[in-house]
Amino acid sequence: MIAIVTLASGLGLGVAAAASPDDRTTTEALLREVETSAKKDVSAEMIARSRAALDRASKLRGTGDEPHAKLADGLARTWAESARDVIRAVDVEEKAQAARRAATDAGVVAERERALLEEGIAQSGRLRAQLDSVEREAKEQPARTSAAANSDLDGGAKRPKAQAVTPGTSGASGSTGVAKDGGAR
Repeated sequence: MIAIVTLASGLGLGVAAAASPDDRTTTEALLREVETSAKKDVSAEMIARSRAALDRASKLRGTGDEPHAKLADGLARTWAESARDVIRAVDVEEKAQAARRAATDAGVVAERERALLEEGIAQSGRLRAQLDSVEREAKEQPARTSAAANSDLDGGAKRPKAQAVTPGTSGASGSTGVAKDGGAR
């Protein structure tokens, strides 16, 4: 009876081992993934240790030492996972560095745009001050008394005065019938 229970439990373990993914096949898949990476140089030592553990497991299986072979397969898988994780960490670090550079560049661009905005505001303020000064000067000048002087159409040149024509005068010869002293002629 004990032999049957031992045989049944042995078969149960064999079925459980077959149902779970084999460390060796998982390790080989991980190593293929890592070795195709462009950054495999950073994990070269881990890849070598994983390959060495797989070789050791094969030798142990050849001698019939399956329990130790499984341990060696587990060790090889651990090294392969470590190599994969190191490569992923390098990728993440590169992305973080690129993001850091982009953030720094964005900060520089924002600072430059802020400086340009401040320069534009200052220039606007100077122009407004100039306009206010011109308006103030225009208000402070004395008022012009004649309509002709107020219109600057002639550029400020003086116009000749027209002679006043009174009724009963010809206006051409200067003989008006009124003496200069105010008496009649």
